[in-house]
Amino acid sequence: MVLDTPALYILLGLIVYSIAYLYYSKYVDRNIWQSDPTRPTPAKLYFDGVEYFPVSKYVLYGYQFKSVAALGPIVGPMIAVHFYGWLPALLWLIIGNFFIGWVQDYSAMMMSVRREGRSMGPIVYELLGGRARVILLTYLVFYLIIIGAVFAWVIISIINGVPGVFIPIIVILITGYIFGHMVFRLKMSVVTATLVALILVFAGIIIVTAVQSLRIPPTNFLDPGLIGTQPASWTVLFWLIVLGVIYYLAATTPMIRWLLPTVYVAYLPAIIALAIVIIAALLSFITGVKIDPTRQAFVGGAYFDPIKYPTTGPLWPMLFVTIACGAISGWHSLISTGLSSKQLEFETDARPVGGGAMITEGIVGLSSVAAIMVVAAAAPPPAGAPVPLDYPRGAAALVNALIPLGVDNWLFFYAIFVTIMGLITSMLFVRVFRMVAAELFPTPFNHYLVSPLIWIALISFLAWLGSWTNLWLYFGGTNQLLAGLALMLVAVFLASQKRPTWYVFWPGAFMIVTTLSAILWETYVYASHLMQGKYLAPQAPVVDKFGATLVNITNLFSAVFGIILFILGLVMAYYLFSGYFKYRGQSSQS
Repeated sequence: MVLDTPALYILLGLIVYSIAYLYYSKYVDRNIWQSDPTRPTPAKLYFDGVEYFPVSKYVLYGYQFKSVAALGPIVGPMIAVHFYGWLPALLWLIIGNFFIGWVQDYSAMMMSVRREGRSMGPIVYELLGGRARVILLTYLVFYLIIIGAVFAWVIISIINGVPGVFIPIIVILITGYIFGHMVFRLKMSVVTATLVALILVFAGIIIVTAVQSLRIPPTNFLDPGLIGTQPASWTVLFWLIVLGVIYYLAATTPMIRWLLPTVYVAYLPAIIALAIVIIAALLSFITGVKIDPTRQAFVGGAYFDPIKYPTTGPLWPMLFVTIACGAISGWHSLISTGLSSKQLEFETDARPVGGGAMITEGIVGLSSVAAIMVVAAAAPPPAGAPVPLDYPRGAAALVNALIPLGVDNWLFFYAIFVTIMGLITSMLFVRVFRMVAAELFPTPFNHYLVSPLIWIALISFLAWLGSWTNLWLYFGGTNQLLAGLALMLVAVFLASQKRPTWYVFWPGAFMIVTTLSAILWETYVYASHLMQGKYLAPQAPVVDKFGATLVNITNLFSAVFGIILFILGLVMAYYLFSGYFKYRGQSSQS
């Protein structure tokens, strides 16, 4: 039957997303923003070839999608399905993206375009004053550290769990440089350069897939006998150093030289992998891949004990931050305002680039739900916890039933997909951190060669010592709170322009209330562990090696993070709501 396969549920999501893009986004674009293809964009007005330069909407769509679509829409649904069941996860992905997700990405981009390509910090300063700007930038510092630590751990889990994955990743990074040289230096056509890039990227994947001896280094190669990827191991430390080198280059080299073309090149295998797994899910009623009987539509449970259920929490608000992307993501507002708005060729490109890329990320979330549906569930909370390899395993099962090239080969391919989704976006994290540090930090810590080192050191400390466990939910809370703040900032801007605000105000208010509640819960979890002398399950290897003191320090660090983030978010929300009602009041008086 169709109902016992992922097919019907994924089809429902695709239909709703189509309605969102074809009708809802078009209505907002025409009636609220009134985008005009003849109005010069910042890319044309301030062309400098470094930050401001017009890019074709097709290339910019690829850049935007790969910049925003990372591990969130993959790992988030995986965790949500495990703890709450696949139905709540599916519904939030569909409803959240329809009413909130694309709304934020597109609207933030249009706001920036109408403000000369400025990022969120300067726009906040202009609309709300200098104090609000400092609060927002401080919030972003903590946010970027958390998100970097979480992504680093998941990337390392995949690289270490599937030998050989790192070699195709290196090929993609090198191909990105080659693509940039062909397009921006040799002035080769984008189509020709894209074909060359595709050949190089898939040659690297196919060669390593075919030649087993190239699948190096082996799992836990610096920790013989170690089972699984564990915190405080030498292997994890090695990969953190490797990632640190990549991140540093991404932060300090000219964007047009390496980072921008690499993001686009990484988009190519990513979008192909996504298309294949979605088609396989839609045809699962024919191929016979069924929802695993251990995967329930709804997993009940009042997860109110922070010690017994440290990684779960109550359905509200935690479901809405567990799925950190795919439905809504604050990170996207940073890309839309800080980067893509400076390359938009025409105002009318904002809808396919901003809105379209977010709709596509929602499809990544749908693919994650489909993949997890067909993989057997682990033990229920608190004993069981999903691992990053669940997505490659589920995707491999779906796709191999449609294109039988071997489950192991497809597992390898989708492990590369997950890794590149996290790595490329993390390269953007450090660059945004550098930009925030330049505005906020004192000399010499604001220097572009120094600030990336601070970020790399902090995320490595948190990832290596196992604090990533609940930092995922911290990341979700801070990420979604940033989304709520971005939506309210757009509402303030529209109110100042005497334009309708309903479509951003109510989603923004909902996300702010939900995410502040989630951050409070996570702070309570860490504080409870500290007061009762407990530690999170994945931190056991750290306790065995270094004792409980170091773990307590990291958990105290995380609890303090939560308190600071909650206060910053609450104060920032106050400024935004106050500013909104001030401008609305001025509008009603005029």
